[in-house]
Amino acid sequence: MIRINRTVLAVMMASIMIILSACSGNSTESTNKNASTNSNGAVDENKVVDVSFFAVPSSDVIDLKTNWFTGYVKETFKLNIQWNIAPSSDYLAKQSLLLSSGNYPDAFWSGSFSPSDILKYSKQGIIVPLNAYIEKYAPNLTKAMETAPGLKQAMTAPDGNIYGVPSYNSCIHCYWGQKFWINTDDLNKFGLSMPTTTDELTNVLQTFKDNGLIPLSGTSDGFDPTIFLMNAFIYDNGSDFFNVEDGKVSYAPVQEGWKKGLTYIRDLYAKGLLDKQAFSQKGEVIKQLAAQNKVGVVPYLYSAGFIDTANPNYPNWSTVPPLKGPDGTQYAAFSGNTPKSLTFVVTKNATEEQIVRMIKLVDFIYTPEGTQMMNFGQEGKYWTKAGDGVKGLSGEQALFITQSDKFYSAGAKQNEGWNQMGPIFQNTTWRNGFVEAKAPFSADGLESLLMLETMKNYAGHQPKQVYPGVIWIQPQEYQNFALLKTNIEQYVKQSMAQFINGSKSIENDWQTYVEGLQKLGLTQYLEMAQKAMTEPFDTSAFQSDPKTVEFLSSLK
Repeated sequence: MIRINRTVLAVMMASIMIILSACSGNSTESTNKNASTNSNGAVDENKVVDVSFFAVPSSDVIDLKTNWFTGYVKETFKLNIQWNIAPSSDYLAKQSLLLSSGNYPDAFWSGSFSPSDILKYSKQGIIVPLNAYIEKYAPNLTKAMETAPGLKQAMTAPDGNIYGVPSYNSCIHCYWGQKFWINTDDLNKFGLSMPTTTDELTNVLQTFKDNGLIPLSGTSDGFDPTIFLMNAFIYDNGSDFFNVEDGKVSYAPVQEGWKKGLTYIRDLYAKGLLDKQAFSQKGEVIKQLAAQNKVGVVPYLYSAGFIDTANPNYPNWSTVPPLKGPDGTQYAAFSGNTPKSLTFVVTKNATEEQIVRMIKLVDFIYTPEGTQMMNFGQEGKYWTKAGDGVKGLSGEQALFITQSDKFYSAGAKQNEGWNQMGPIFQNTTWRNGFVEAKAPFSADGLESLLMLETMKNYAGHQPKQVYPGVIWIQPQEYQNFALLKTNIEQYVKQSMAQFINGSKSIENDWQTYVEGLQKLGLTQYLEMAQKAMTEPFDTSAFQSDPKTVEFLSSLK
């Protein structure tokens, strides 16, 4: 399974740190003294030039200096990279320090820049616009901006300029990550059908409990069971709680549907149908319970995360479709409103020769083969081109045969590729074609299983419009927005736990809870969120594909 890139929380933290740090200068007219942003200067493209990159390599990469893809970049794109490496544990702090000190590299290859960061550093002249270079040297990137949902929206600043390129990861099974997995062997054993409504789920969980199982559990370091359940009453995206209808932003945790959802979840908890340890235990406990057949339903991104694929019961775990609530509400949490930040930016220290070469490198990576090579290195070790007739996840011709299990095996080290470091382009074409489709529950069929379960049960169950991942808030306002967000979300989560465990009464304390949110600045927070949303994120491109479901289901 290809991993998800850095979280929105990391981006928010980075932004706050940068805002609080000292600025390297106050000039709003600062320009790149070395680079001509009209890209009209003559460049000797055959000469190897030195360039400094800020980078955050994955733990599996042995040494970027001797990495195969680093050598390929030098030979093909004439860039001799000098690495400024930061560990993933504190890369945000190092990025912030570099920018505030003025001693920054020619480019941040795998940085993390929120829209507010882009506004701040472009105004200071620290990062430079790339529009003309992209137009002249990046046809693949230009095409991607027109065809990949959300990409152009993420890259284009309010002034019309493009200051960087994101990592684009069209991870279908990740976009609907809040899944429920149920042991169908238990359903069959007790004569039950797959639940489709909240009432049916209650009946299933009660039967599981009556027969000695932990009905529904969860973990404090994994997936929260309340998100899946809440979506039978009101849309809960599992992150910022913003909903959008007809272009207007609302806050889910103060709506009547949220109150009804809390009541349902509280009742499950009170009846012992929702494990009281679900909000405190670690993931290792769930793995033990699943291995011993002691739990019936588990919230998780993928079943192999909590039960070993070699376990005889592994094929018995299937996803529960989004439940219909009493009024017919039926949503699935969606996180595909990406990208949410930029990864690659060029600073004013870069020369014309460097920028031309870097943009050509990015343009190469924005092709299926470019992303494949950047991730996994040269053909032959971890991947090969797919032969004629080999089918990918969608049932169409596969592009590559990738040994992703070998590449991503626990503790594995490699020095072939950069492994998703920097501006990757893992769009649907690459995603559907990077492996050969295998039987979903076979030893090497994980990607098939994840695609099948997501397409079959979750894709298309999100609202038509959701709040965008990219919002353009001026730097001077962002600190206040971030503080409001932190305080309000902490209060919502704390209150939610209290309503569920009964220490607060939904019937008696709801109004006090809503008033508490208002005192924390909810009205101002919503006004800022509305103003920052240039347009809602259109989810119409993210639908189930019956042909893919039929094809993957046919593989045995």
